[in-house]
Amino acid sequence: MEVTVHDIDEVSIYFQEELPLNHEPSLNHWARLIADDDILTGYEKYWDYAYEQAWHSLDAEFNYTYEYREVV
Repeated sequence: MEVTVHDIDEVSIYFQEELPLNHEPSLNHWARLIADDDILTGYEKYWDYAYEQAWHSLDAEFNYTYEYREVV
């Protein structure tokens, strides 16, 4: 297929492994922010532990569904 200048509006270009300009920050970014906040507020004493707990909560939030299913 040959693309001409007149067809440019109809073609969308996609680059593999390139984030869009309006992408969300990574989960690592959010885990660090949560851990920093937990340390500042005194909720946790050790940053490494707070970071791991933040990852556990983010993982549970994004990767599992907790909807009720009745087993018959």
